[in-house]
Parts: sequence; C-alpha cells; structure tokens
Amino acid sequence: MPLGNEGADASPMVFKLRHMEVFRAVMLTGSISAAAKLLYVSQPAVSKLIQYIEGRLSYRLFERINNRLVPTAEAQVLFCEVERVYQAALEVNECALSLGAGGHRKLRISCSASLSTVVIPIALAQLKREAPSLNIEWQTSLMGEMPNQILSKKVDLSIAALPVVHDHLHSQPFMRGRMVVVMPPDHTLAGHTSLTLQQLEGHPLLLFRPDMPFGKLLAEHIERHGARLPSLLSFTNANEAVALVKQGMGISVIDEFVAQDSGLAVVPLADEIHFDISFVYSRFEPPSHAAMHLMRVLQGQAQKLGRAIVG
Repeated sequence: MPLGNEGADASPMVFKLRHMEVFRAVMLTGSISAAAKLLYVSQPAVSKLIQYIEGRLSYRLFERINNRLVPTAEAQVLFCEVERVYQAALEVNECALSLGAGGHRKLRISCSASLSTVVIPIALAQLKREAPSLNIEWQTSLMGEMPNQILSKKVDLSIAALPVVHDHLHSQPFMRGRMVVVMPPDHTLAGHTSLTLQQLEGHPLLLFRPDMPFGKLLAEHIERHGARLPSLLSFTNANEAVALVKQGMGISVIDEFVAQDSGLAVVPLADEIHFDISFVYSRFEPPSHAAMHLMRVLQGQAQKLGRAIVG
C-alpha cells in the first residue's frame, strides 16, 4: 500500500480511503510500529501519513502520554465512522471475490494443535458436507500468534484451547475439555479408574513447557495440590507428548481430545483440570457467514459431547 505522493491525487476528499486504513490500523494496534507491521509498511511511512492527515484535518488525532499513543476525543468519534465505512468496504470486497470465484466462498481458520486431531476435523467434515462450495484454509497456531493472524486478516476465525485475552478480540468460550493422564497400555497405572496428582509422583513424567498456556494451567494445579512432579522432558504440544510416551519415555498429562485418538491408555484425573475452548475473532468485524456456519457446527458438536458451555 503506497503511502506517499499525496499531492499526486486530484481527489477532492481530504480524508481518503488510504488515510482511513492507516488511521484504523493505529487505532486497532495502539502504536505506530504495530500499525506498520499490520499494514506491511515502514514505521516512518505510517508516522508521516498520520502527521499529514492531522495537518489536512487541522486537529490532532493522537497524543503521546507517558510514552503511549492516546487517541483524542476527535479520533474516537472519527473511528466509529471509519469502522462503518470499513465494514461496507469488506462487503464490497467479499462480493468482488465471490464473483471471481464463481460464487465459491472462502473460510480461513487457525486452531490450537490440541484440537487438530479430533475436534476440528470432525467439524470441518460436517461443514464441507453442508457447504460443498466453501473453500477452507486451515492451520494450527500457537495461541500467542492468533491475535496478529486475526487483526492482519490472515485468518477469519481462530479456535483456541484456552481463552485468548486481547483488547481488540472477542474470546467466546463454547466447549469445556479436561486434562487426562496418558501412558502405555501395559503401564502399572493403566488399570486405575482415576488418578490424583500425588499418584503420579515417582513416575517418569513428561509435561508441557511451563511457559506454554497448558503448562501454566498444569503448574497452577500442581502447586495448589502440593505435588512434586518434576518433568523429565518438556514439550510444546500434546502430539509431541504422545510420540514420547509411545517411545517408552514416561507418562504425560494432556488434553482429552488428543488422548482419545492416541492409542495410549487414558486415565482421568481425580481432581479434574478443565479448560475452555473458545472462538476468537475481531471486536471490530463480525464473523463472516462461513465463520458463523463453522461456529454453529462446533457448538452442535459440543452439545453432542455434553461439553457445551451455555450462556
């Protein structure tokens, strides 16, 4: 998106569409540098254009307070109008793309790796049966990557195994899961109907990295129950844990969805550790019709499993 050569445009508009795009990016991200990354342009280009816009409008849009970029009252009012125009532009864009694709729509989604073996594939198969012409692009992502993917429009919807906290995103829980213990079928603990964290002490244990969301969740419960559970080896996602357990390295605590498809013995925890699976999407753009369709399918799947979060 070229940001220079303002004088070459003979349009009578003072606040042009490309100005709106840059202004909106700064409002969404809260900084010049983040807006530049969002728009794939240089930071000086964004800063220069914001200064140009303020000069043309003859009032300030942003103030720097304690090293933070704070929108003025005028900017807040203007942003509401820009959003209205932007949403209309998105509808025009969707129409233009659908015409070129012969009526075929596209849905781009990302999900946590722990949902990629059971939850999402089942939902996508049903979605494809119900909407055969829908083009779907699917990828797994770390939860920390999801905000940028959504705000930069690389994906339309994310499905996160844990809530994603971000000022500009909705995180809507719809399904509750639980953590379970997995081990080789011939393991001495495999015959138990449930296990406490204390019963895992003394066994070679493989746990999520403590800086990962599931790792933090487990660490909190382990500390709360006073268990001593050092990890022999730490991993990033549950599929890695399954592979390590199958190699005889030890036992692990992972989410039930990866566990049920692992071929390992699965034993529930006596003191259940729950996690809420959420839809994640922009606060500034309602989900597309295709995204809403997938959300309804996943909500139906949660109800069938008796895991739906109501309200």
